[in-house]
Amino acid sequence: MEGEGLGRSMDAAMTPMVAALAPWGVRDGHWLPDRDGQPVVWLRTATEAERVTLGEQGWLLAQVQVTLSRLGVPHDIIWRLRLETTSLEAERRLFD
Repeated sequence: MEGEGLGRSMDAAMTPMVAALAPWGVRDGHWLPDRDGQPVVWLRTATEAERVTLGEQGWLLAQVQVTLSRLGVPHDIIWRLRLETTSLEAERRLFD
């Protein structure tokens, strides 16, 4: 699965993924391909404390992979996936 099909599957996964992780402070998420074309999922929390706590959870990557799998993203893409977290708090500091 490449290009448009991959994009649709990844986009479709963002809403349920954010909903499932909302109790951990996740406010939104998106994905982008990296320089090599591999998908990177970005999850954003409100605070830096929430981001650190979420990042410490050993199950986080597996949860993201399961959500993507359920929505049709192929396993060969899922295993190469990179997960990044950020926070609104840290993003605001970029402009201070």
